[in-house]
Amino acid sequence: MVKVTQRLGGLVLRFAAFCAALGAVIAMVTSRERSSFFVLSLVAKYSDLAAFKYFVIANVIVSVYSFLVLFLPKESLLWKFVVVLDLVTNYTTS
Repeated sequence: MVKVTQRLGGLVLRFAAFCAALGAVIAMVTSRERSSFFVLSLVAKYSDLAAFKYFVIANVIVSVYSFLVLFLPKESLLWKFVVVLDLVTNYTTS
């Protein structure tokens, strides 16, 4: 019973991470900001700055990774590597 609860808790947390990363990507890609200063009108998009491009690309990678790990069996030997990849994805999006 405890193993089932731990597995379900892990799946819920990984699914929440997937949803958060995907939500960040959608929010950044679809956002547009328009500003007017007297006669001059400016439009800002995520693709205008390299830092925002990095943020979107990193979050796409994290969301794909989070989705794929959801289907990895618990008995797999890759789980030690998943722990390392979890740290790497955490550092790239922080």
